[in-house]
Amino acid sequence: METTKSLQRALIPDDENGEVLRRMFDDGDDLSLPRGIDFHLVFGEQAQAHGFAGQAAMLPELLVSPPEVDEEGIWMVSVRRHMPASHAAITALEQQLALVAQAFEGYPDGWSCSAAASVDEDGDDIDDA
Repeated sequence: METTKSLQRALIPDDENGEVLRRMFDDGDDLSLPRGIDFHLVFGEQAQAHGFAGQAAMLPELLVSPPEVDEEGIWMVSVRRHMPASHAAITALEQQLALVAQAFEGYPDGWSCSAAASVDEDGDDIDDA
């Protein structure tokens, strides 16, 4: 079992996304379980953020939050997809969103997620707290 875990950890690519995923894995998160993963993109102007949000909303399986502005005047749009925490899937979606954001002079500002909820054999969440 320990050899399998070591191999799973070693197969995570050595880049920024991989570093985050390895920390999650080391904390006991089952990366194969789906969860909401939020991708954050930033823009200098309200119109750019709204333009991006409209384009991103046309992509499949995404939930796009309305643009919000922070205290420094930076506009952020968060995009969520429910999916496993797979390096390949996260990186591919991050790159796809970056290309759309680039058309509106925006850029990615990372991603975040919570640990996947454990489920029992009936598919019900197990509360570990």
